Amino acid sequence: MGLLTLIGDVHGDTGQYCHLARRYPRTIQLGDMGLGFKGVGLPPPGEFPLEPAKHKFIRGNHDEPEKCRRHPNYLGDYGYLPDDKLFYIAGAASIDRNMRIEGISWWAGEQLSYEDLDQAIHMYLETKPRFVISHECPQKANGVLLMGLLGPYFEAKSGLSQTRTCQALQSMLEGWAPEVWIFGHYHVNKEFYVPGFDTKFRCVAPMDTVTLDTETGELT
Repeated sequence: MGLLTLIGDVHGDTGQYCHLARRYPRTIQLGDMGLGFKGVGLPPPGEFPLEPAKHKFIRGNHDEPEKCRRHPNYLGDYGYLPDDKLFYIAGAASIDRNMRIEGISWWAGEQLSYEDLDQAIHMYLETKPRFVISHECPQKANGVLLMGLLGPYFEAKSGLSQTRTCQALQSMLEGWAPEVWIFGHYHVNKEFYVPGFDTKFRCVAPMDTVTLDTETGELT
C-alpha cells in the first residue's frame, strides 16, 4: 500500500517511459506500451533496471498479447491486488483496425475474450475493489469523457462504447462502483464523474502520470 504512480500510453517510446518510471518508487503503465511493433522493446534489466516487483504494465490495443504475457514486468490480463484493494483489467479495441496489418500492427486478441471478460467480472464483483485501473473505460464513462471534445479522432473514439470491453466494464461499474477508476486510451487528461455513480474517473494522457495514494484515495 502507499503511493502508486500510473503512466499513460507509451506508443513505442519505451526509452522515455523507462526514464519516467525510474522517478517513482512504484508504477503501473496503463497499456499501449507498443510491444510487438517493429523495433519496440523494453531495455534489458542490465541496461535499464525496472524491477518487475515495482514497475508493472498492462496491455492496451496497441500491444501484442503474447509478447506482453512473456514479459516479467507484465501485470496480467486482469486480477486483484489485495494490499492495494485494486483491480486491473487490460485490453481495448482499435478504432483504426482496418488500416492496420494483423500480426504486425494489430492483433486479434487486443480485447479479452468473452469468456475472460465474464471471469474478470466475476472476480471483480467478488473482490469489490476500492480502486480500478484499465486501458479502456466503462460505456457511460466514454460518453461523459468525450463530451465537448471535437474532431474526427474523438468522434471515432465514441464508437468504442459499443465494444465488448466497454460494455463489460460498464457491467462491472453497475455491479460495484469503486472509489477511483484510472485509465488511458483516449489521449487526454480529464477527471470526471458519471451521473448516478460516486466513482471518480481519471483519464491519463500519453506519457503523463497521476499518483494514487492507496491509503487515502487521493490523486496527485
